Amino acid sequence: YQRRVHGRHVLFYSYLEAMSSKSKKAKRGSLRKAAEAQEPMPEEPAEITATEPTDQPRDPLPEDPEAEGDDPVEPVDCPNPPHKQLITEYVTLDEICGVKFPLKGVPSKYLTYTQYTNEEQLPRIMEMMTADLSEPYSIFTYRYFINNWPDLCFLCTLCDEEDPTDRQVIGSIVCKLDFHKPELYHTIRGYIAMLAVGKEYRGHGIGSTLVRYAIQTMLLKNCDEVILEAEVTNKGALRLYENLGFVRDKRLHRYYLDGQDAFRLKLWLSPTLG
Repeated sequence: YQRRVHGRHVLFYSYLEAMSSKSKKAKRGSLRKAAEAQEPMPEEPAEITATEPTDQPRDPLPEDPEAEGDDPVEPVDCPNPPHKQLITEYVTLDEICGVKFPLKGVPSKYLTYTQYTNEEQLPRIMEMMTADLSEPYSIFTYRYFINNWPDLCFLCTLCDEEDPTDRQVIGSIVCKLDFHKPELYHTIRGYIAMLAVGKEYRGHGIGSTLVRYAIQTMLLKNCDEVILEAEVTNKGALRLYENLGFVRDKRLHRYYLDGQDAFRLKLWLSPTLG
C-alpha cells in the first residue's frame, strides 16, 4: 500500500513539473511577440518642397526710437476734473423778492414767498408741521435744519390788500444740503425734511411752489440730487412730488414710529447722476 501511494505522489509531482515548463515556454513566446509589436516602424523621409519667392516685401520690424537718438515720450499727467464745491453761504432767491401772487377765488388776497429770516417765524413753522406731519419733532430738530440752512427754508404768507397788517403764514418747507458719503462720492445731496400747507389753502399749488423754490436755491448751491421720504398712504404728497419729476427710489419698511412704510423719492439734477 505504501509503495502504491508513493508512486502516485511521484506521478503527480512529475505532472506539475511538465505543466510549469509548458507555461514558462508559452509566457516567453507571448513576451517575444509583444516586444516585436512595439518596435517602431522606420519612418519614410519627408518630401522637401521648395517655396516660390514672392515679390511682396515683408513687414519691417518696429524701430526703436532710442536707437536713432530720439527722445523718449514722457507720460503726461492728466489731473482729475475738479469736483463741484458746496456753497455754504446764504443764497438769496431774488426772483421771489417783493412778488405778489394772486390767490384764485379771493380777489382781495395775495400770496408772498420768502426765505427764513428770524427766530420769530419758528413758532408758526412748528405749529403747521406738528398739525400736518405724522411724527412730532422737538425744537432742536427744527433749529438744526433752520439754523444751518436758513436759505433752504421758505414760507408762504397770505396777505390782505386792504389790511397790510393781516398776514398769516399758511405754508412752509424745511430742507438741508450736504455731501452724500464724502469718503466715497462727491455728490451734493439736498434733503426735503418737512413740508406743510394749511388744509383750507390746499389745491392752489402752494406746496409745489415751495418745493420748486427750494430746488432752485439748491441748484444755485451746486446740488446734484434731492431726496425725501413720504408715507406710502399719502397719495397727495406722492402725486405732488412725482409731478415735479421725483421717482420712487426704494420702499422703507416700518419707517415711521406708527409702523407705516415710506417711499424714498429722488430727483436727479446732475446729468451724470440721472
